[in-house]
Amino acid sequence: MKPKFLFILLIIFSDSLFSQEKKEVIKGDELIIQAPENGKIENGTYICNRFDWKITIPEGYEIIDQKRVEELENKGYKALKEELPNGIKVNPHPTQLIGFGIDKYNYFKSSFESLAGTKKFTLEEHKKFVEQLLRDTYSKIKELKFELVSSDIKLGKHNFYKIQIRLYNAKNDNLLLTQELYNSFINENLFSVSINYTNQEVGILLNYTFEKSMEE
Repeated sequence: MKPKFLFILLIIFSDSLFSQEKKEVIKGDELIIQAPENGKIENGTYICNRFDWKITIPEGYEIIDQKRVEELENKGYKALKEELPNGIKVNPHPTQLIGFGIDKYNYFKSSFESLAGTKKFTLEEHKKFVEQLLRDTYSKIKELKFELVSSDIKLGKHNFYKIQIRLYNAKNDNLLLTQELYNSFINENLFSVSINYTNQEVGILLNYTFEKSMEE
């Protein structure tokens, strides 16, 4: 149970954990952490260079290490590619924006992938594809039960779809993990967020923090 459970936690579609090499800069009394190309962390707030977006990092949360990102991406992609229909490809290494958490089961992460030069499809079509991929993947794990619900949500000026997956121990129905996935098409990019948690209070905080950040 444990190896497969840990393995399936790594399967995240269109986004992965983040921490690029950082550079600290002192500017007056402010501490600025610069993340190459994609943004910077200034006074506890991540300011994205790619999108008109910034998000406050909750107190006590740590930026996730890049080596951990690569491990999760590689393991997740090995499981995911077995479920892909013929002719369908998924980028195992989307461009990372920011990720932070309190442990390996409770964290926020965001990324994006350029859609330039790719086949045109609607957000609804993308949602249905991801839903089916998740169902096909989790249904093959005998040790797990799962519940999946999706919804459409408007955050600020952007349309998102949201998928929530709740994973249970098949033997005793104990809730093991909740995953919340947000995806939107923004400026010819697929903008993605994944929130994972075992602690309900963490889930509430991270969802609120992200949704509030898109409204500002």
